[in-house]
Amino acid sequence: MNIKLSEEIILTNIKSEDHQKFYALISEIYKESYTYLWKTDCNWYLNYAYGKDAFNKDISERNSINWFVVAGGDRVGVIRIVIDKPYPDSYLKKAVWLHRIYLKKEVQGTGLGKLIMDYVMKVAQDNRCEILWLDCMDSKDQALKYYAKHGFNRGRLQRLDFENLKDKYRGIFLMWKKIERESISL
Repeated sequence: MNIKLSEEIILTNIKSEDHQKFYALISEIYKESYTYLWKTDCNWYLNYAYGKDAFNKDISERNSINWFVVAGGDRVGVIRIVIDKPYPDSYLKKAVWLHRIYLKKEVQGTGLGKLIMDYVMKVAQDNRCEILWLDCMDSKDQALKYYAKHGFNRGRLQRLDFENLKDKYRGIFLMWKKIERESISL
């Protein structure tokens, strides 16, 4: 099923047979933005987090939704949400986890992120969730500012333990936003 966010922007479901397309796109986007985190190249992490086994686990997880972001006919990003995934530090258990939102640099700053966030909030509202949460590297100032601008609060700072990760880049914030009950029109 395709979801039309605007005349040019469509979300298309990622299916099990899409691994090669997914892996090529996520590798391109990840390398544009996160290579600096690693002592060596990041290919081992890409295989660990986005290889065939991890991909199959992600798309088969109960209540997960995985989309390609298509703009003007080109795949420009990927999104993954998990409905009913409780925020670790809250008594509010009805939550949506925005596990993954990766966009090519060429579409960042164009309003696409807001369009996507509005749609994810609508999905959360439609599922009667109380909280939308995500993880954000503490070294990604632009992303932290973006999420704060859109009402997200910084929660606990966690420390990642990947062996090849540079020590100064091990921090990752849990971030959350309470979901308003009023509807969002798209």
